[in-house]
Amino acid sequence: MIKPITTWRTLVIVPLTVAASGCSWMGNDFRDRSNDYLHAEPTQAIVVPEQFKVTSLDQLYVVPEVKSDDFDVAEEFETPRPQPLASNNFSESVKIQKLGERRWILVNSPPSEVWPRTRNFLATNRIQLVAADAVAGTIDTAWLQFKDSPDSRDRYRIFVEQGVQPDSTELHVRHQSAAPGEAVALDGPWPAQSVNPEREAWMIDELAATLASEASNGATSLLAQNIGGNAKISVTSIDGEPVLRMALTYDRARATIAHALRQEGYTTFATDQDLGIFYVGWAEPVDPEEEGWFSSLFSSAPEAQSTPYSLTQVLTHLQLEDSPSNRVIFERIDLANQGKALKEVPGYLVVVRGTDERVDIRIRDAYGKRLKNRDAKEKLNIIRRNLI
Repeated sequence: MIKPITTWRTLVIVPLTVAASGCSWMGNDFRDRSNDYLHAEPTQAIVVPEQFKVTSLDQLYVVPEVKSDDFDVAEEFETPRPQPLASNNFSESVKIQKLGERRWILVNSPPSEVWPRTRNFLATNRIQLVAADAVAGTIDTAWLQFKDSPDSRDRYRIFVEQGVQPDSTELHVRHQSAAPGEAVALDGPWPAQSVNPEREAWMIDELAATLASEASNGATSLLAQNIGGNAKISVTSIDGEPVLRMALTYDRARATIAHALRQEGYTTFATDQDLGIFYVGWAEPVDPEEEGWFSSLFSSAPEAQSTPYSLTQVLTHLQLEDSPSNRVIFERIDLANQGKALKEVPGYLVVVRGTDERVDIRIRDAYGKRLKNRDAKEKLNIIRRNLI
């Protein structure tokens, strides 16, 4: 009974010995390659011969530029708290937004997922395409013939763009019509706005209904991962001051800022649309989970924010130097003839400046002076989370 056990032990010990000696015998034949990427060099971009037409050629895996702003470095590091979900995170996967006469589709999915779903909608409805540029985010249809309009032809261009919130997409539609005999090149220029708003509305409604009714199958387009260019919203620095930069038209930027300044602790006291200035208050929102059950039984509701001063009083008593930079920000305000400082003016001034396609948002105290960079950036990020 003992021998079998002894033999089993011997058989186990011998292979282990051989294995151990084998490792030492092989030495460093297998080099560690885990850090090879640190020494990698960029390869030359693909060169396309001149006789060939390049419609879409871009990096598949785009490495974003890393920017280090002076207000990103704090004097003392503090562990950041988890960012709360934006109050405007829509539960609907798809909805139609409207501003004035403009309408567009907002989808709660990244462009890389919306792009193939949009093309699938067109293919399912047998709408032929003449061009699809995933880098520019445009899809052009061929000329269509509607049964109720035999005297005209119609075509569409669909713009797939990044939304103002992360992992969201905006779909804009442009319509063009022409008479049956009218010669219009398929690669010709498009009008600045749709020729027929009703035809545009038809495409928006049909596309939105289809996207809302179908479940996303998780398919993504690698070419469309950087669709629509850079992000529409970013926090940057101008002369060392945090600024919320928006790649939107001025009217839309002002409208979405007005919405955000009624969310997540902000209260709008007054607004001067001509000056582009919002007078607001802000208070840390109370989290019911942090407040606790016992305190909720006895604590009173938070007091509504208020101010004893009007926006006109605040703007005529700013305590700012009459310098060129301040005159640009507070344009049309006589900084050379400001009244004496008002006593304990609460709240903040949110200043909107810019033109179409580029708008800058600054936040100052009620005397027009800069906030600490850390405080300004935090409050601008709250505004950013609630844009629509």
